[in-house]
Amino acid sequence: MSIAFEIFIWLIVDTGLSFLFYSTGWLLLKVVTFGLYKSEFKDFVSYKASKARRVDLTFLLGFGFYVALIAVMAYLTH
Repeated sequence: MSIAFEIFIWLIVDTGLSFLFYSTGWLLLKVVTFGLYKSEFKDFVSYKASKARRVDLTFLLGFGFYVALIAVMAYLTH
C-alpha cells in the first residue's frame, strides 16, 4: 500500500475513535449528573469543527473511562 493510503486510513480511524470517546464522555456526564449537565450533544460534523475546551474535557473523560475499563478487566483476569 502507498503511504498516502495508509495515512488516510489512520486519519479515518483516529476520527472515529475520537468521536467515540467524546460521545462516551458526554453520556457519562449525563448519567452521573442525572441529566443536569447542560451541554448539547454535537453531531459528528459539529464535533470535528468544534475545538472548544468543553469538547476536549468530555473527550478526555470518555478516553479515561475506556482506560479504566481496560485496567479493571486486566486486574480481574490476572
